[in-house]
Amino acid sequence: MTNTPTTLSRPLASRVDALPDVVDITATPTIPQAVIDLAIKALDEGKTHYTDRPGILPLRQWVCDHLNTRFDVAITPDQVTITCGRAEARFVTVKLLAETGTQIYCPGDSSAITGTAHLASATIVDTVDDPAKISLAYLTPNDPDTTREEVAKFTEQHDWWLAWDVVQNEQNFHPAQDTKISARVITIGALPAQMDGWRIGWMAGSAMATKLRAYKQSMTICSTSVSQWASLGLVETL
Repeated sequence: MTNTPTTLSRPLASRVDALPDVVDITATPTIPQAVIDLAIKALDEGKTHYTDRPGILPLRQWVCDHLNTRFDVAITPDQVTITCGRAEARFVTVKLLAETGTQIYCPGDSSAITGTAHLASATIVDTVDDPAKISLAYLTPNDPDTTREEVAKFTEQHDWWLAWDVVQNEQNFHPAQDTKISARVITIGALPAQMDGWRIGWMAGSAMATKLRAYKQSMTICSTSVSQWASLGLVETL
């Protein structure tokens, strides 16, 4: 009989054991009948296998068109990776770009990245005391204009990475509109609430787009084909 360990001694295992429970699985959105029909159509057409690893091109093209048209930025399909929901996009971005022992600047609600920051051995701060200690800023449209201006300055001066999570974005501002920092801005997004549970999100833009994609693919090869094709049908009606 083998002995069952009573403690977690490996560093990663210890960090996992200390993760906070922040997952919300209570949402039960109404799925439009058109989406259900499109999912059935994808099944009937045999679209049940792996897609291109970055995600199907028409969906990546829609992400580009949506961001470029709305925010006047310049993102190409090869800079977009479809992820298994917004949560995976956040995880990959934070885990890859927040360097061990550094700080993540998050002036607003940090609950969405708390677990990943813990795994990355990075500390979340809501004020900037020493810009040189920060490797990544995580912002949403809910953060004030003055904060965005400050982050843009520090991103340019100190080579921060900037994750822009477009959740609940009703504005036309986007930090990548500033061409001096656009290569260091990663856009995180997901489809409307009707697609909750279908696990479709994305990462778009930045000089790290290829490495972010590779890191995502080391965990999950691609998002489910049926979900991607059904999501494409939904966004084409928006």
